[in-house]
Amino acid sequence: MRDELVHALVLSVAFGVGACQSQDPSPASSEAGSAGSAVAHGGSAGQPSGGAGNASAGGSNSSGTGNATAGNSANGAGSAGASAGGSPASGGSNPGGAGSSGGTATSGGASSGGAGPATAGTAAGGMAGSGGAATDPPCPVQPPRTGGMQYCNPPANGNAGSGYSYDLWSDAKGTGCMTVYGVDAAFKANWMNVGDWIARVGLSFDKSKTHEQLGTFSSDFSYTMTGITTGGFGNVGIYGWSVNPLHEFYIEENWLGKAPNFTKVGSFTIDGEGTYDVMTNTQTNQPNITGTNATFVQFWSVRTSKRQCGHISISKHFDEWASLGLQLGKMEEIRISVEGQNNSGTIDFTTATVLVK
Repeated sequence: MRDELVHALVLSVAFGVGACQSQDPSPASSEAGSAGSAVAHGGSAGQPSGGAGNASAGGSNSSGTGNATAGNSANGAGSAGASAGGSPASGGSNPGGAGSSGGTATSGGASSGGAGPATAGTAAGGMAGSGGAATDPPCPVQPPRTGGMQYCNPPANGNAGSGYSYDLWSDAKGTGCMTVYGVDAAFKANWMNVGDWIARVGLSFDKSKTHEQLGTFSSDFSYTMTGITTGGFGNVGIYGWSVNPLHEFYIEENWLGKAPNFTKVGSFTIDGEGTYDVMTNTQTNQPNITGTNATFVQFWSVRTSKRQCGHISISKHFDEWASLGLQLGKMEEIRISVEGQNNSGTIDFTTATVLVK
């Protein structure tokens, strides 16, 4: 009877290891050369699976006669330990459970071990669990702004106050208006049944300096959006132009309708801001800031998930583009924008800045 009880105890030690689980990680171009639209959020970071610990004594798959040294219980190690009468086994890569104290080894198992005392081996730590994508924090609730100046007849541009300028452009299809609040670069806009329509507020330049010569650019934004009709395109984010060479560029935080699907040339991640796919798109004989139609290449950073608020390290995008051979020329504008294409909608930027230091 005593032998049967001891045998049962050893079996319970060998098979009584719990499991610890980690979380699973959770285009068309327009006549103006824009396309694509809105952003997404990632998932929450997973915690790594457990670290190293001492395996339970007594080992696995072999047994021998003699006394086994009791192991310390620990979380995280893969199954490992010294088989009785044998040599210590290396730890596995799977997450382990809690170890158990060893008892007196008895015979029985996959193969019989030699005689003599067996000591418990120390298990190697398991592999770290894979982390998930980070979840964007919720956007702050902000009261709507009031007042401001409304513009409804594109093309229109002018002083927006606080050192900013506004610009409203359309291909003359559909209708739309923007209201410039005169506080930072904040504005609201609504558009209906447009072909291609862009409203934007930010910084304008005299086309004499590159972005490196001007300084380091960044932006903070928060907006609400309603009534976006399906079937079209559009985007929300940073928009601008350079000359010599002529390029139109987008840092897209949200796409309206179908996501951009241009030529992907790379991707990168900015800590705390997100992961972006870098794309290019050639516009042939299209309208642009020169006043005459021309052929030029668009540069795009498209966030892999949509978002409605956050910080944008604009100059980091420019640098990432340059590392991929996409070099901007001398700056004409860098603005926060909304673009609608073959759709309708309303947006209200309660927070909007474009800063250079």
